[in-house]
Amino acid sequence: MAITQDGTQAFGLTTQTIGSGFVVESFSQSFTSNRVDLDDGDGIPLGSTTVPGRVEFSATVQVGDGNTTPTIGGEITYAGANYIVTEVSVDETQADYQRLSLSGYEKLNNS
Repeated sequence: MAITQDGTQAFGLTTQTIGSGFVVESFSQSFTSNRVDLDDGDGIPLGSTTVPGRVEFSATVQVGDGNTTPTIGGEITYAGANYIVTEVSVDETQADYQRLSLSGYEKLNNS
């Protein structure tokens, strides 16, 4: 197998943006739920059910020098869904950019 150097092979990450000026390095979602046990009046189990929870996310983004860092309680949009930011941490700072870790949850009402 020969090495192709003509640029026709995709390599590395496909960059996408959150808002303007944020380059997404990674983005992951967790679909949470809670188990609820149902008992009768005597405490004998009747069964259980699963109640869907909220969709949580974590992301690593690069922010350019002229852009505003996302704030806790702020809203970002990614892949057509809106998310509320609950945690922001600065992982790395260079001269003209920062690498941030974000986490939060998907906004249910997009109005």
